This record gives sequence, C-alpha cells and structure tokens, in this order.
Amino acid sequence: MGLRDILVLIPVVMAVPIGFFRPWFGVLAWTWIGLMNPHRLTWAIRDWPVAQGVAIATLLGLLVARDRRAIPLTFETVLLGLLAVYFTITTALAWDPEVAWVAWEKLMKIYLFTFVTTMLIFRRDRVRLLMLVIVFSLGFYGIKGGIFSIVTGGQYQVLGPPYTFIAGNTNIGLALCLNLPLALIAARLEANKWLRWTLFAVFWLSIPAILFTYSRGAFLGLIAVLTPMVWRYKGRVLVLLLIGGLALYMAENLVPNKWVDRQETMLHYEEDDSAMQRIQAWGVAINIALDRPLLGAGFDFVDTISEGRWLSYANFVGKESWNPRAAHSIYFEILGQHGIIAFMLFCVLLFGTYWRLRRLSKRVHTAETEWIGGYARGLQLALIPYIVAGAFLSLAYFDLFYYLIALSAILQREYAEATAAAARKSDAVLSDTELEAQTSRAILAWTADYGSRRGHLPLYNPRLRD
Repeated sequence: MGLRDILVLIPVVMAVPIGFFRPWFGVLAWTWIGLMNPHRLTWAIRDWPVAQGVAIATLLGLLVARDRRAIPLTFETVLLGLLAVYFTITTALAWDPEVAWVAWEKLMKIYLFTFVTTMLIFRRDRVRLLMLVIVFSLGFYGIKGGIFSIVTGGQYQVLGPPYTFIAGNTNIGLALCLNLPLALIAARLEANKWLRWTLFAVFWLSIPAILFTYSRGAFLGLIAVLTPMVWRYKGRVLVLLLIGGLALYMAENLVPNKWVDRQETMLHYEEDDSAMQRIQAWGVAINIALDRPLLGAGFDFVDTISEGRWLSYANFVGKESWNPRAAHSIYFEILGQHGIIAFMLFCVLLFGTYWRLRRLSKRVHTAETEWIGGYARGLQLALIPYIVAGAFLSLAYFDLFYYLIALSAILQREYAEATAAAARKSDAVLSDTELEAQTSRAILAWTADYGSRRGHLPLYNPRLRD
C-alpha cells in the first residue's frame, strides 16, 4: 500500500467513529467521499466501499443523537419523497427489473442521505462547513485541472476520477460549472483570510479546467453561469469587454485549434455523428414515454435493450446502425426511464427550487439573515448550468444536485426560524414598552389624585400642568 493510499485511508477510518458520536460530521465525510471520490485516486483501496462504513456509523449515530432536527416539510423534500415513491413503482414494473433495482439502490442511498443532511445540518456554522466540503471536494479537480491546462497549453483533456459520476469530460465540466458560484459566494462570506483566497483560487482555476475538458455541454454551462454572475456586477460593461477581448486573444494565440474545431461542431451538428446519435436517443425516450406514459422503461434500460427494439422506437436511422446509448440529457433521461409524470415531478422540483432560492435571496433584509441570502444566491446560480448544460448530459441522478436540494430546504428552515425569533424578540420589546407605558399612566393617575386632594396640581409634571 503506497503513501497516497495511506493518506486517503487514514481520514476515512477516522471518520467512522467520529461519525457515530457526531453524526453531522459523518454527513460531511459522506459528502466528501461522494463528490471527490478520493479512493478512486489510489491503487490499493480504489474498489473498497469506503463510503459504506461512514454511512453505517452516521445512521447509527443518528438514532441516538440529540442535536438533530425533524425533516423540514418544504416544497423540495415533499417532491423528493414523491419521486422516491414513484421511482420505486417504475423500477418494479421496468423492462428489466434486475438491472433497474441496482440503479434504484444507488439512487435511494443518495436520497436517504439528502434527508439525513436536512436533519443534521442546521445553524450557520454547520451550513458553512457543508458548503466548504462541497466546494473543496470538487475544487480539488478545478485547481488540479486548471494548473494542468495552463502548464500544458490546453493540449490535453481534463477528466474526472474513473468509475464515478464525474468520470467523463462533460461530467466533470458540468460539476465544476455548478461549483463556480458556490466557491465565489463561499469566498465572499468567509471570514478567514487564507480560506477566502483559496476559495477564490478554486473559482478562477476552475474556469480553464472547464474549458479544456473539451466538452461542448460544459462550455455552454460555463457561459450560462458566468453571464448572470457578470451581469450582477456594477461594472459589467467593462468586464464584458475585457472578457470578450481576452477570449478573442486566447482563441487566436493560446487556445489549440482542436479546441476551436471541437466547439465549432455545435454550428454544424447535423454533420456530427455524436450529436445525431443524441438526437436519436431523445426521440427514443419520447416514443417510449408515449408508449408507456406512466412507467417508462425503467432505470438503465439502454444496457439491456436490443438494437432492433431500440430502432423500433427511433425517429430515424443514422448513416450506420447505431447502438443504444444513454439519453445525454437529464430531461430525456427521466422521461424515457420513468414516464411523463416522473418527468413533470422532476421539472417542478428543479425549476421550483430555482424560484424558491431566488425569492429567498431577495427576502433577506437583516444582518442576522444576510448569510442565508448569500448562500441562497449561490445555490440559485449553481442550478443555472445544471438546467442549461444538463439538457445535453445524463446526470439526472448526480448527487451534487440533491445536495443543492437539501441545502435549499435547510436555508428555508433557517430563514423561517430566524424570522420567528425576530418576531418573538419584537413582541418582547413591545411588551416591555407597554409595561412601561402602563406604569407611567398609573403614576400620573396617582399623582393627579394626590394633587386634587391637596387642592393643587403638581407643577413638576408638565403633562398634568398643561
């Protein structure tokens, strides 16, 4: 076992007992392992179920933990629960239930810890730590990929760790796009100077890392997330001019021609077999949903479907006989695998969470809740590349998306509790003021009565004297 294996194994082993006695720490460890997949960067333990031990310890600790909250019954958690039930039904009635149940089990683990996260993560300090774990878990690949791209002049493709959600170039590119606004908002809210500058480094170095994934979807996601971020900046016109000039200079002098050629294929997609295969897969998903609108075909049906059955649902046949392939779209992935109702629930969850975060970021008006608005704004911006670039990538079950859902519900609960606390404080202040007023009226009444019995009014009280 090499040094790298030992350096990864030590914190994983330590997280197990700590996760039992401090389950909220177990949530952080689970998040780190699930997003960064550090064991996949090793040799000896790359296939070990390292997350399983942390998960079991955290769940056992949750049973006896006192510092926990009930699952917040918010818009997000209710819809997530409905999706979990519906996915169970479509899995039981899938084309190939044996394959579907394997994928169902993986997704339900993510859903389970999404709900556990809402129970154990509360207050600003824990929310901050969870945000930092998310940012640095993905930021590791942003810093590593950014430096690698700059040193090599973008000649090589940035990839994620193998056998993970973020293994492919488009997958890691989209994940880093989601991470950009989270890193920026976390940096702006961070009090520690060194952490703040490290977070800014994650933000800036992730941009070249995204570009040199050579992913067209990730490039669209980068544009989608940077546009509203720059637009919110006061000097946006100057910034846009600088970015535009820098982009043109890089395209002419620094960016390899093969990168430019790769992006230009979006303008002539009908000549690109990869793009046409995706369009064919979208047609298959639509036709399956029309054929089985309530159930779809089930999880991972493309792994076992025959070529003949695939082409029977296709809208067209390509130049060659194309094999079944993934939908390469979060929307068509849900539609083909689970039907129209699941697709509608998923879209309501996605777009509804976006608008919830948007409203939450604008409701904050006090210093006590300013951090809630800041994190809500970062989560809102993170959903934009998922909405846009997700249309070209099969990442409907990406665990980072469900962490954003959990954080949305947590922030909504924090805002509600802060508002209620402020209302109680205001009522207490009003009660004290009313008590003082009643006391003053009683003193005035007694003074007036005493003065009338003496035959004069007290001159020291201007209100009575008038």
